[in-house]
This record gives sequence, structure tokens and C-alpha cells, in this order.
Amino acid sequence: MNVPIRMLGIANLIFWIILGAFIASAGYSLKDVAFDIGDPEFNTTASGDVALSLPFYVDNNGYYTLREFNITTVIYGEGGTELSRASTLIPAISKGPKTKIVHNATLNIKQLAENSPQFLLNDSNLNAKVAAGFDFAELMPVKLSTNLTFPWGAPFHNLALGQPQYSVLDGSNAGVSIPLSFENHATFELAGAILAKLYGSSGELLAESQIPLFVAAQSGFAGKFTFSMPANVVPQSSSRGGHVEIFFSTSLFEYGPVAYYV
Repeated sequence: MNVPIRMLGIANLIFWIILGAFIASAGYSLKDVAFDIGDPEFNTTASGDVALSLPFYVDNNGYYTLREFNITTVIYGEGGTELSRASTLIPAISKGPKTKIVHNATLNIKQLAENSPQFLLNDSNLNAKVAAGFDFAELMPVKLSTNLTFPWGAPFHNLALGQPQYSVLDGSNAGVSIPLSFENHATFELAGAILAKLYGSSGELLAESQIPLFVAAQSGFAGKFTFSMPANVVPQSSSRGGHVEIFFSTSLFEYGPVAYYV
């Protein structure tokens, strides 16, 4: 009985030696695996969302294949509001040349306009948590994570109304012109229309004006609303307490009203 027991002990010892050597080899090999994240690219999808493409580079110079390589990103706005969550799964990354993985996430502009309108008016930052996980050497689950910050350009940055200009159209009608300007710092163009409603000091609607909207990405916009109304109500629009409400209608989203006192 002693011989079989001794052989079992030897086999057990050999097993642990092999397992220890394997784990040591895997741990040593892991140091030869390098990761890098490239610069993000923003584009507009056919459905009107903003697509974020984030390139990942995996340089696997170790001994083993990386399996079930999963990338997950969660993008947050100011205050920690979750704006987007996306995952990319690569079944296997073998040893060899550097592998490029393009991870895609989308931002719903309509949802952004409804829930976080400050992103439409002010340049800001989008914060993202990036996590990667994979099985190494068929044995060791590995998880990595980092935080990234992406610059966000507001489509209506520096939105402003100019001083109203009054004119006489004829004996009974008068005109009010109000200039509008902003800078489109976003990565997408804006196309649609801008509606303005002019209210008197008592809150009554005096007139409406609409102008077309088209501005390319990273470009400025300058337009002018022209209101026509009876000459006797012009003093109401120019008295203290009158205001203008602006509504934006684009192919990507609706936004408004934005109120300005005139």
C-alpha cells in the first residue's frame, strides 16, 4: 500500500510543480501584453445620433492567446448622468502583430437635448469609464479600467441676441429686427429652422418670425429675425419686460424655448 500512496504523492507533487510553472509562465508572459487607446472620432449616424469611435490597440507579445476580450464604455455627463453605455467583444487575440479594435458608442442627441440641455449651449467635457476584461492563458481572468475625458463642443455656443432695431413699414405697420448669432462647436452640421416669438411686457404674443438654419460643423451663424406688427403695439415690445422665445428645429433634435428679454 505504501508504493501506490507514494506514487500518488509524487504525481500530486508533479502536478503542483507543473501548475506553478504554468502560472509563473503566464504571469511572466502577461508583462509582454501592452494596451493603448487612440484619439476618439465623432460622426453622425443615419438615425441622427452622434457616434463615438474609440480605437484600442493590443500588442500581444506573450505566449498565450487573449480570449473573450471585452471592452465596455460608460459615458457620463456633468453631475454623473449616464449618457451612453456600449460593449465590444473580440473572441480571441492571438500572439503576433499589434491588433486594432474600434469600439463604437452612440450618444442620442434628442435625449441629450431633453435631459442635459446645457450641452447644447456650453462647451463641456464628457467623462467616460473604460473597462477591458479577458481570459489569459485559459486560466487567469484579467480586468483593467481607466477614466477618460472627451471634449464636447456645443452646437449653440455663445448664443446671443443683439439690440432690437425698429422701423416704420407704412402708416399703420412697423417692423422690429433682432439679430441672432452663435457658434457651432459640434462635430455635426445643423439644418432646419429657427422660430422666434416676440412677447409684450404683459406676456401677450405680438408677432412671430422664422429664419432658415444651416451651419456647418465648427462654423459660426448670424441671422436676423424680422417682426411685423401694428405700429401702435411697438411700444409694448420695447417697454421693460418684453421678451423673445427662440425655438430650434433641426434634423437631429428640437430645442426650446430659450428666452431673452429685449
